[in-house]
Amino acid sequence: MALPSLQIKLGIGDEQVSAGDHIAYLWETPSEFAEGVGFLRCGLDAGDHVVIFGHRDANEQVLSTLRDSGVDIDALLTTGRLTIMRGTEDATAMLAGIAQSFRDSVANGAGLIRLLGNLGWGQEGWPNDEEILRFESQVTHAARLFPCLVVCMYDVRRLSGAIMVHGAYEAHPRVVQNRILRENPYHLHSRKPPGDENSQTTGG
Repeated sequence: MALPSLQIKLGIGDEQVSAGDHIAYLWETPSEFAEGVGFLRCGLDAGDHVVIFGHRDANEQVLSTLRDSGVDIDALLTTGRLTIMRGTEDATAMLAGIAQSFRDSVANGAGLIRLLGNLGWGQEGWPNDEEILRFESQVTHAARLFPCLVVCMYDVRRLSGAIMVHGAYEAHPRVVQNRILRENPYHLHSRKPPGDENSQTTGG
């Protein structure tokens, strides 16, 4: 699918992005978390389809933030403009489920889909960390197949240094920190388990 090259308002700071972008959003404070959820609020205001994908606590926090900003969650669910998804233990099935959700949204007339992700690192019912890292690296390619924007939220205070390096930086072509979007020079086009020094190919 050929994606439009038009610049789209991200909804975080004054940044603009393109359809197919896969972005890591680094946050530390409750206000920064709320700013990240602004990515979805911006899409709702523009008529986009929005997807909340993550572990239970994060999904509830995203929904609460949207409600606090005046969003009628029940109305969005009724009209089909909002999809809420949880992770599974099978990373391949998790990615396939997101792709199917995107296909369904496009078939129902969505012009742009926004997914905000909070992955369940180390949580029950999710893949192990290495499988989630592989999942993240595959999302970059998958996102380019759909008219979508994917933003993955990374809690800098809670997540380990290894996850920040291999997940936030190596798996995302672009990164937002302190409301500024940057091209990511640490992004890897593909990745294998950390420690396999012959397995990684760098690129922006």
